[in-house]
Amino acid sequence: MLKTHDYRKKHPEIYLPKTEKLVILELPELTYVSQRLVTSFNMNWDGRPEPIDEKWLAWKVVNQIKQITKNELEYKFKLMPPEIIWHEKTNDDKWLVDQMMLVSDRATEEMYNRALKKVEKTLRVQLPTISFVKRPPTLSAQKLYVGHYKDASEVFESMKSELSERGYRPTQPWRAIYLLPAMGCYPAHNSKTVVSVDIEKI
Repeated sequence: MLKTHDYRKKHPEIYLPKTEKLVILELPELTYVSQRLVTSFNMNWDGRPEPIDEKWLAWKVVNQIKQITKNELEYKFKLMPPEIIWHEKTNDDKWLVDQMMLVSDRATEEMYNRALKKVEKTLRVQLPTISFVKRPPTLSAQKLYVGHYKDASEVFESMKSELSERGYRPTQPWRAIYLLPAMGCYPAHNSKTVVSVDIEKI
């Protein structure tokens, strides 16, 4: 029986934080499947931000990569929590975001391309902008927030003030990692969100 690899445990500093204090850490190279969306969001249910104007399909590509690594490499890995990079609000009150999911570091771009074609063939639609992203090692600040996920942007604002006091500034838009499954047993006020941003010394 194949062992199932859980990347939460491989990267506990990111996905299993033990403190709600702001922490600064050097993140390793990480690999994602990412989808660019321009959409409004449903922020009023017990789960996580749900895109209204577009469908999030990148997770289906991740599932296909899982099958490829299992069948060809005998390597199983768990689906990871969804993450959103909040870029900017558009003129029509929608958000430009990248919604993504971490994949195994054994995944390759060739596997990703095959997975993408399989999902296109199965759904019989032209997929939106989905990409295979290798994120280089990065200095990052993050904070665990327990509370309604729609308030995560306020957590980021407080982080900016603390970072400035400590001699750092953000270099990229902020990211939210939605740790808990979107299920009724996790009401919104008990949501766990990691708010993260790339930083540099001032």
